[in-house]
Amino acid sequence: MEAAACGKNGKSDKSQDRRARRSYRLLKQSFLELMREKGFPAITIQDIADRADVNRGTFYAHFPDKYALLEEALRDKFRHRLAATLPEDAGWERGPLRILVQTVLEHYREMSGRCHPTDVVGPMLERAVQEDLYALLLDWIERSRANAVADAPPYSSETLALMASWAIYGAAVDWSRGNRRLSAERMADEVMAVLLAGTGRLASEG
Repeated sequence: MEAAACGKNGKSDKSQDRRARRSYRLLKQSFLELMREKGFPAITIQDIADRADVNRGTFYAHFPDKYALLEEALRDKFRHRLAATLPEDAGWERGPLRILVQTVLEHYREMSGRCHPTDVVGPMLERAVQEDLYALLLDWIERSRANAVADAPPYSSETLALMASWAIYGAAVDWSRGNRRLSAERMADEVMAVLLAGTGRLASEG
């Protein structure tokens, strides 16, 4: 009897998990559709729930508010773009760094064109891009140092990742806001020159 009950509970749990994943996916899809149709400020929780054909309680089971959903959508888009452009074995090397820099430039140009500077979307986009950049670069730098032969320099991987992420991010912001006398390719080359002459060299010393 207990085994049968456990089996039933197991099936019930799996069914609930599938429903939760489905409602989560529908909420995000509905939110993106509404963003294209009416813009973030005009969207309400009820709008999202109605479009996804779920109740408000289901929305709050996944997200505390529409701002959390917005931030997750922005992070998802950036991460998907990185996954589509970076090689699987990407690390702190010239090739992957060059791809990363140009990807950030093009992503920020595309996204900032959709967000008014005073819009709440702008600051969230900036935070999502910079924080994910930092995490990615920190992983690359730490793996590079772990494989290096020489002793690590007296500065942390965190500091190097912070400097590099802000260098890439800052260049993307300035370039996307109108300082586009250079193409994305040429701008990426200039950012790369700075990285390899400065933080790129420091990271490889460890």
